[in-house]
Amino acid sequence: MPVSMSGTFPTTSSERRTFVRMKHISQIIIVLVVLVQGSSQVSAEVDTWGKTTPRPAEFYAASDVPGSQVELTRQWYEIASRAWGNFGPLEFWIVGKSEEAARELDKRYCDRRRQRDPSILLKNCLNRSHNFTDYARDGNAGLNTRRNERDQWSGFIITMSGKNPGPEEEDYKPVVLHEYFHVYQHAHIRSRKEQVRENLNQPNPWWGEGGAEYMAQLLYSRQEGVSTGYLKQVMGRKLRSVGSLRKGENIRDIPYGGRARIAYDLGAWFIAFLISRSSEDAYRVKFFKLLEKRGFEAAFRDSFGWSSHALLDDFHENFLSLELPEQLKIIP
Repeated sequence: MPVSMSGTFPTTSSERRTFVRMKHISQIIIVLVVLVQGSSQVSAEVDTWGKTTPRPAEFYAASDVPGSQVELTRQWYEIASRAWGNFGPLEFWIVGKSEEAARELDKRYCDRRRQRDPSILLKNCLNRSHNFTDYARDGNAGLNTRRNERDQWSGFIITMSGKNPGPEEEDYKPVVLHEYFHVYQHAHIRSRKEQVRENLNQPNPWWGEGGAEYMAQLLYSRQEGVSTGYLKQVMGRKLRSVGSLRKGENIRDIPYGGRARIAYDLGAWFIAFLISRSSEDAYRVKFFKLLEKRGFEAAFRDSFGWSSHALLDDFHENFLSLELPEQLKIIP
């Protein structure tokens, strides 16, 4: 059936050219609008910081890392995420003892960083201050929280290694839990401003590290097959750090560095002390829900009824002077 176009279609060649140009411009505008809208939607979907996610962590390993270590790490990540919520995006990078294999893993890592954020320079990534060859040489574990005003991608990167502790050691399991509790802590601070994030989590290790260490050991002690009395034994050993405190020194004032172990050990005891004065939910749930909205000190007071200075003073002046059997009574 013929369709009449009278009055709707340009009749001269000049009008037809104008019509085609206008139609082309309109199509470009529509495409740009769709792209801009799509881009904003992607940004909104990607930045789910602080919310639990069904997406599991990603695992990457150096060529000398046995599959059993990857599975062991995955197992204890799953225990932690079931207990405290699954936060992400999260990547585990597992390093062995070979520095050559670690260098190859570094290349994969930096390729991954470029995929996540094309603005990252490959040279800067490969030459970062603490890379996988350092982990292969020295061991240990750590969390890199990628959340700032510069990077396009926000997420968590946990590095595990082949020694200090190695996967054959019992300590490896609570260390996975320790690093994941750091994920939990940082997931509750949405700000991209580094100074804000540091102040809320406290710049010195007594709070962040003490919390991660106690909650990791507490959760580990509750797992099937862990020996009865495990937590009291571990916490008893940590009290040896009392002897390294200087006269009048407060764990709040001990920075990262050569004496940080004191703050790790006694910070874990302070969290146990705090929970004994309130509850586990007051620390793990209420405090972290209030943290960013109220600020550290107000959230602390609202959750525990006292200022952090008052409870730290009580901890140092009274609790640490008790005999060991009395101190261990607060450990479940």
